[in-house]
Amino acid sequence: MTLQKIPIYLLTGFLGSGKTTLLKEWLHQPEFKDAALIINELGEVGIDQALLTHAAEAASLVANACVCCTGLPGLSQALEDLFWARLERRVHKFPLLIIETTGLAMPGPILETLAQNPLLMERYEWAGTLTCVSANAYQAVMREFREAQDQLTQADVCILTKTDLMDEAGRELAKMHLQEFFAHHDLTTPLLSSELASLRARDVLQALTSLKESSLRKANNKDLLSTSQETQTFLRHGTSCEDAHQHDLQEIHAHEHSHHHHAQTHFWSLAEHRSLEHSLLQVQALKNALGSDLLRVKGMILSREGAHLIQMSPFDTQATVSSYEAPQDLKNKNATQPPWGLTLIVNSHMHAQRRQAMKDLLDLSP
Repeated sequence: MTLQKIPIYLLTGFLGSGKTTLLKEWLHQPEFKDAALIINELGEVGIDQALLTHAAEAASLVANACVCCTGLPGLSQALEDLFWARLERRVHKFPLLIIETTGLAMPGPILETLAQNPLLMERYEWAGTLTCVSANAYQAVMREFREAQDQLTQADVCILTKTDLMDEAGRELAKMHLQEFFAHHDLTTPLLSSELASLRARDVLQALTSLKESSLRKANNKDLLSTSQETQTFLRHGTSCEDAHQHDLQEIHAHEHSHHHHAQTHFWSLAEHRSLEHSLLQVQALKNALGSDLLRVKGMILSREGAHLIQMSPFDTQATVSSYEAPQDLKNKNATQPPWGLTLIVNSHMHAQRRQAMKDLLDLSP
């Protein structure tokens, strides 16, 4: 009897690219119904986990480490634990698994690590890498951060997010620039667009299927389907997106495993019951003090006006605010409400003056 392997989808994209918002919508759609989740977050407080795990019974958090470097052992362990929990019926028989990485993760080392684990190779199959890129910040992000470029070059499907923040001319320019980027790297990566997280999961899977079929046709024409390398068989999930993107695992191993993200995380425990305006003024003061060294702000605060989700992406000039309501009926009984406050991701090489300014702001008493 042929063993039915569990498909793995990697959802990646730089900080603030809208991964979590999209995934939250997909988990309510038939294609990703009952999916298992592995959520990777920098920092000790799992913000994305709190936003997502109410929709998934089988979920695991790899926190305070990036899964493409220091968090690789945690990722492998999480995958093994979820498989055994599924086999022993401690969780439902999930049909697929989604890994949402931190915005600084590079996909290459993750693929290689999975391919080198015999148990994971036997039980899971790679189904595709989905990379989100923000329409309103893609140029600055790609210019400043190698991680963002790597995420794009290794994407099986690219999703241009936040297109609602651009006019039609801006959207078309963004698409043109991304298509030029892929052409420059000799890639045929499908490019999809998402406005207000409206992109459907079925459209993403259809794009992966089309890429898979195109890769097979090209491989047949070149007579390149035969291979005896077990690692490549795993990464190709039987077809392969890897052929289309011509990835070289040895090259990935040489330059990715040695990298280190120049980022640090801090948890800012804002006092409860102050006004929302007061909290936002403090976030804005932090942005003014740190400038481009403030890479990300994300978290939940409890103010006099209620609970709110606060986010600020790289190159944003001000934070975005939305109402937050903690789920009352959690499907995942292990899911808990994280502490109220904001997780900050900052450049670890920032100037001493900015570092002192951050310390002074974070130490502010209510």
